[in-house]
Amino acid sequence: MKIQLSKNQKIDLEAQHKKERNSKISDRIKAVLLSGESWNNAQIAQALRIHETTVATHIEEYLHQNKLTNHSGGSESKLTLEQTEELITHLEENTYPTTKEIIEYVVSTYAIQYKQPGMYNWLTRHGFSYKHPKGVPLKHNTESQENFKKEYTEIKNNLKKDESILFIDSVHPTEATKITFGWIKKGVEKMIATVAGRSRINLTGAINLANMSIFTRDYKTINGESTIDFLKYLDVSTPTAKKIHLIADGGGAHTCKEVGAYLGIKDPFNRKYLEDKFQIILSSSKKQLTKCLIKQLKQVLKEKPELFINKEILEEKIITTQMLLDALRKPPSHEKFILHILPPYSPNLNPIEKVWKVMNEHVRNNVVFLSFKEFKTAILNFFENEWRGISDGLRKRINDHFQKLKPAF
Repeated sequence: MKIQLSKNQKIDLEAQHKKERNSKISDRIKAVLLSGESWNNAQIAQALRIHETTVATHIEEYLHQNKLTNHSGGSESKLTLEQTEELITHLEENTYPTTKEIIEYVVSTYAIQYKQPGMYNWLTRHGFSYKHPKGVPLKHNTESQENFKKEYTEIKNNLKKDESILFIDSVHPTEATKITFGWIKKGVEKMIATVAGRSRINLTGAINLANMSIFTRDYKTINGESTIDFLKYLDVSTPTAKKIHLIADGGGAHTCKEVGAYLGIKDPFNRKYLEDKFQIILSSSKKQLTKCLIKQLKQVLKEKPELFINKEILEEKIITTQMLLDALRKPPSHEKFILHILPPYSPNLNPIEKVWKVMNEHVRNNVVFLSFKEFKTAILNFFENEWRGISDGLRKRINDHFQKLKPAF
């Protein structure tokens, strides 16, 4: 028995075959297509490596029932087409942990009862699978992320030979045993000893995606002081680079006035200058300056008039901190480093986050450390010695093909 297919039928079947993930349903579609191309049942059976009677059944069921699935269709007919579409939309918007909850929802909404195997079949038939959802930062801003990507592309496209881009971040791995998934023989319950040590390493790192080089240093604590020390270390470690674009998140260790002063960023530089030289501590940018503070600033104006671009600012009736900062002179920028702060809640835009995952895979996952010294040595050795041997093979995983976050709702 052969099938006569129209041009549109062939196009639809080919499109369905490309999307189909169930190999048995794919065989049904291929059997119908090949029959429509004048193949006999024996040839189709030989090509698909299935029995000839199975081919005959597939073709007969398609001709008489237009059937292309391996299910009897009993459970599928319980819901109307409209109800099916509504349930699919509901399940796309809501994540249920088990089929039991979905069955209860269907009973309460449509007064239709499914058994667990029937609901499982319904879900798989309509493209659902049981898997772990991905976490997305709730407060991430898609527009801000897109703007950063454009700015980054412009920086990258205009980079000179003696310039580079470094993504920087800090990580705090602990000595505690990190249990993760692994290949274990069926029927075997593998036991791994655990250590609940809370001692940790505070590591700051930077990666250059162009050559996959990495720079790391460990500190007692991560703050403005350690960040400045790390930047000085980068300066010495990159003698041929005249300019380096630093890309970092907006954490306090990167945006504090100490780091801003070191890099020559106007507002934090002037805040720290006033604090160090005159013991004047400025509050938040929108807060109004007190009369006492204005009196102190007038004394600064007498001693250091070159600090002020607008020398009349202190005569205004209302002066905010930001108004004062805008009136102060811009300091010279750092001759080598330019800091670019990532949008808030954007770990997907910092490739070094993936470096930390690779570190865990190679050093920490399912490994028991008998002492903090052993743990620290393993972490530092990974970056000092092992990284060079594996970094080139990680380019497909660690790169600037930034993931586009989808809104959670």
